[in-house]
Amino acid sequence: MINSLDVYLYDEHVATIKRQGDNLTLRYLQHYIYSSQPVPISVQLPVVAGAASGTTTRRFLENLLPDRPDVRTKWATDAKLTSDSAFDLLTVYGADVAGALEFYPTGTAPRTASDLSPITDDAIAARIRQIRADDSDWLQQRTVEEGFSLGGAQGKFALAHRDGQWYEPSGQHPSTHIFKPGVHTLPGSDVTEHITLQVARQFGLTVASTEVGVFEGEHVLIVERFDRLQDGDRYLRIHQEDLAQATGVSFLNKYERDGGPSYRDLFTLFDRELDPGNARAAKRRFAECLVFSWIIGHNDGHTKNYSLSHLPGATVLSPFYDLNSSLPFEFPSTVRAADYRAFDGVKLAFSIAGSATIGSIGPDSFRVLERDAKLHDDHLANFAVTVAANLQPVVSDIMGSLPDQLQQIEAVKLYPFATYSQTLRVRDLFLP
Repeated sequence: MINSLDVYLYDEHVATIKRQGDNLTLRYLQHYIYSSQPVPISVQLPVVAGAASGTTTRRFLENLLPDRPDVRTKWATDAKLTSDSAFDLLTVYGADVAGALEFYPTGTAPRTASDLSPITDDAIAARIRQIRADDSDWLQQRTVEEGFSLGGAQGKFALAHRDGQWYEPSGQHPSTHIFKPGVHTLPGSDVTEHITLQVARQFGLTVASTEVGVFEGEHVLIVERFDRLQDGDRYLRIHQEDLAQATGVSFLNKYERDGGPSYRDLFTLFDRELDPGNARAAKRRFAECLVFSWIIGHNDGHTKNYSLSHLPGATVLSPFYDLNSSLPFEFPSTVRAADYRAFDGVKLAFSIAGSATIGSIGPDSFRVLERDAKLHDDHLANFAVTVAANLQPVVSDIMGSLPDQLQQIEAVKLYPFATYSQTLRVRDLFLP
């Protein structure tokens, strides 16, 4: 049984995690502690002498892996492990996780080989179909030895893109894009996620770059990884951690309603861990994203769907990702009725002034959020009015750029009806 893992960050051995029974002990290496501007594995695991909390270490590791027990169990079975604990899974799947971390059994040399194998459109389409048929089987087309892991609840896979060709990366070569076929029970959610992210970009939110790819008739959301940086012919990994990791909570508590952090807890995190200018920008961006989520009907914005990016000397709030609208997936007759009261009961991931449903949030909620984010009076109200006033033409332009076959997906056809209802909500609440 493996009981010690070496942790590499930006290609440097920085720490070791040892297991004794159920207890984990993380220690940074002495040379790294005294190096110039060492980057922490997590803000919850600062670069200091001594052992880090075993609970904090375990929770951080758990958040590097898929949330779903069925996926973890399958990965453990495929790797012939005796448990599906985060430590055991990372002994096999830890060489390519989100950000710039790499995990290897102690004494195992880091991967030095780097390879790109071309992958055909047929093979990509087969992967998309596989995940749509069984979204617990993320790695059906990949070998265990590749050491690949992505967190979250949705089935997904990652590829590299070079010179107009998709490749299967292996060894040290990082993937550059994540492929998301969408939520298993919400047909077309990959396309509506792309629409939502493009809409958010038009209103000034910093978001991940996306496109919808079509491979042999199979559509899929393709997200350009913002934890990658192109440097000439090379791609470098950028270290990041999601806000569940940064606040030290389990993936089981990623929603505020399940005991997870509130937005005020996140603002406190920003003030503590970011320099003053970046903290101010992070609070403004996050507050605007909460308002946008309220308008668009984004109900899955939990702490694992936001991240911090770490570079030597700077930590910033990462681009937003996993933004979508739940509203087009309501009953078609409800969506087409253009009555925003039908969406009043939709629960949002964060409460504002004690209100956590679309229908319970209004001008008073925004004033509280403005004060907490240290924004000028009416900043968020003006943002909401601007979004509502321009939302329909923006949605129309983005949808019009999609291939005809994607425009015919039911949720896509319903998308502008849902957003129109929400523009009426903003009008009634904020305009005389």
